[in-house]
Amino acid sequence: MTDTDQILGRLQACEAALDAQRGYIKALEYGLRVLVVTHPAPGRLGTAWKHLLPGIADTHVAADSALFTAAFQQALAGLSEQIALAASSRETG
Repeated sequence: MTDTDQILGRLQACEAALDAQRGYIKALEYGLRVLVVTHPAPGRLGTAWKHLLPGIADTHVAADSALFTAAFQQALAGLSEQIALAASSRETG
């Protein structure tokens, strides 16, 4: 096996692992959406999230790559938006 073949094999293994992780994360995302939407006390959920969010973000700010940090912050923002939307729709609906 040549070096090129070994590199290609490792690249394919990395791609497969990343694809599996994407599937896992996507399934968790949908499950989390259901939990947020059906939470019995969305206002309390929102309050708790607002208190925890700064610590969650600070934990990863310097420890990971810039790409990880950007994706992580984007996911936190999306989750924050969903939690706020659930709370406001329950209050008005």
